[in-house]
Amino acid sequence: MSSNDKAIGQLLDEARLLRQSGEYKKAVKAYKNALQTNPGSLDALNELGLIHITIGEQPAAIEVFDKALNIDPTDARAHANKAEAYLTLGSFNDAFTTADRGLVVIPDDASLWFKKGRALESLLKIDDAIEAFNTALRFDSNDPSIWKALALCLDAQQKWSEVSRAYRIAQGLHQKRGENQQADYCKRFAEMAEKSI
Repeated sequence: MSSNDKAIGQLLDEARLLRQSGEYKKAVKAYKNALQTNPGSLDALNELGLIHITIGEQPAAIEVFDKALNIDPTDARAHANKAEAYLTLGSFNDAFTTADRGLVVIPDDASLWFKKGRALESLLKIDDAIEAFNTALRFDSNDPSIWKALALCLDAQQKWSEVSRAYRIAQGLHQKRGENQQADYCKRFAEMAEKSI
């Protein structure tokens, strides 16, 4: 490992600690320091962009994700994160377009199918969203967020047994992760769907 690799690693560790402790402005500064050492660090760019989303600076986030995509157009994280920035802005068509562009390059990425599904759901294209979430699950069936998003769309269609199944699967996945509060929420929603059958 070169001294430059060590330096960027230390700067990223510092930035991540600041981010985890909620010191976002200091974390932004630390990520920018890391990018001065290595302007092509996709980790630094993606993590910096996520902080910009967290603190409500979506245009800055989109700019950072675009930099990452200019470095590596196949970086699924940058495509998915950029779509997330658009989702948080309420720019659902832009989120859909961003996810779809990413899927042209990386068609088997669950996070991009998930973002596409969320954009479609927000555009009230529920059937298309369900299809996107089901495709995401083909690539990653261990993400409870995808199961819960699918359940919400199925709920809109009043497909109660499928809603219950999706929430029960999400419940089990949360339990495996030790996320008991989330598992309890999923259990309650599954029970509500079961009462509607």
